Amino acid sequence: MAENHAPSHVLNDVPVPVLVPELVRGHARWRPDAVAVSGAGESVTYRQLHERAASIAAALGDVHGAAVAVRMPSGPRQLAALLAVLNAGAHLLWLGVGDAGERGRSVLADLRPACLLLEGDPAADELAQWYRTELGGRVVAFGPVSGDVCYSTHRHSRAASAAYVAYTSGSTGRPKGIAQTHAALAQFVTWLGAEFDMGPGSRVAQWVAPEHDPALCEVFATLASGGTLCPVPARIRVNPDKLVDWLAEERITLLQTVPSFARELLKAIRRRGAGGRLASLRHLLLMGEALPGELANGLRAALPAVRLVNLYGPTETIAATWHEVTDDVHGTVPIGRSIPGRQVLVLDEEDRPCPPGVTGEIVIRSRYVADGYLGVRGLAFRPLRAAGAAGRTYRTGDLARRREDGLLEFRGRKDLQVKLAGNRVELTDIEAALAAHDSVLECAVVALTDQDGFVTHLVVYVVPHRTPAGEPVASADAWRTQLRERFGRSAVPALFETMDGRLPRNVAGKVDRRRLPDARRLLAQSPRPPRTGTAAAEPAA
Repeated sequence: MAENHAPSHVLNDVPVPVLVPELVRGHARWRPDAVAVSGAGESVTYRQLHERAASIAAALGDVHGAAVAVRMPSGPRQLAALLAVLNAGAHLLWLGVGDAGERGRSVLADLRPACLLLEGDPAADELAQWYRTELGGRVVAFGPVSGDVCYSTHRHSRAASAAYVAYTSGSTGRPKGIAQTHAALAQFVTWLGAEFDMGPGSRVAQWVAPEHDPALCEVFATLASGGTLCPVPARIRVNPDKLVDWLAEERITLLQTVPSFARELLKAIRRRGAGGRLASLRHLLLMGEALPGELANGLRAALPAVRLVNLYGPTETIAATWHEVTDDVHGTVPIGRSIPGRQVLVLDEEDRPCPPGVTGEIVIRSRYVADGYLGVRGLAFRPLRAAGAAGRTYRTGDLARRREDGLLEFRGRKDLQVKLAGNRVELTDIEAALAAHDSVLECAVVALTDQDGFVTHLVVYVVPHRTPAGEPVASADAWRTQLRERFGRSAVPALFETMDGRLPRNVAGKVDRRRLPDARRLLAQSPRPPRTGTAAAEPAA
């Protein structure tokens, strides 16, 4: 079993992990010619990565203690930029290069980073232009960088200071910012790298989209451990057949993805008889969604030499539990036991521990719980009622029950939050965005799942404003456009159902979804597959 704790020193009797920039700098000193990043047709050593990061950090100027946004194409230069932000003593916001829609503008307006780091011409980036024009932001664009190794340029960060900010959707229709400390990042990525052999000799696929915090964990767990990070090219990332070939050609040892995409990957492996080609693959980490037992059993049969692991946890705590699948599973794979540094509780409505077999809310207590959302602490972070229950606490809203053997089983959500291909989205977020359209009187969204519990479609019930002649003043095309502007172009299939009168409501005034027209029947009667246009659905975690 790998060591579960990060290297650390002691400050006031509390262990403080060695921070990520220091760990990466150690590899640049003692293993300068080891390959840190392999991708985009080049291999970059730890020495070269440090040189590039130092040059980028110098271009940033004095950003110590501020936020810096990085929006660059995948590859070695992008990864050097991420490291440069930490080296400069700033905290990181990592954005994708695709259409960010209103969400990207909302995130930048909320965080107000000191600068936005780009590659190439800022005039060609719509989000960068908006940031510069509307917020008066500073855009730093650059091409190839070079420089001498200069270890003295690093601005030291404290363990308690922020390392990065991640955004998750909220029920108000606006993303919520979550700042994680250097201590939390270092503790988790060091455990991840040690537990799953991400050190020298490993080749780790960087698959998760940059908008989602597991991407940072992939990157820094590999670089802090001394492995080689291999960014997956965009043209390959969501194509399972091409990804199988790429995994084999690049001799990838670890891949992290979501179960819904792993299912497509398994189909490609079976279809092509390609399991034997993935001889280098040693670890497959699945996160972001419930893992069906049938899928886990299929992956173990197709890749018998691969260590299959189920990870669970919210952005607010980075992660919380893990479970290695070693036997055939009936039903859903357990989410397992607590990751070191976190205490995962199952509590009733009075904050009392639920006995084994009884479903309750997952509550996480840890020094690595975020200190609320930016600008507001939030009710989810309120302390436990029990006397003497100290420490930061996060109430996930997820339900679970503890088995007699101590393993946790995921039992769904307390609210209307769902996972769409690994992305956490609240149905009320979608409803709030659509209700902002002038033609919509009220609306409700229902998620449809397949036999494995994955969300496959959304049915959107809309009560529109009507003309004097009784015709809706807008159509589904206008509503799709409204949601694209809010969530970007990528989407899950959605069916719009126009309703007369008002939505059915219960005695408390809430929409009674049980009295809405049957969503599955509407989908089956639809004359054509639903067009896209609701919420981001590109696989990520």
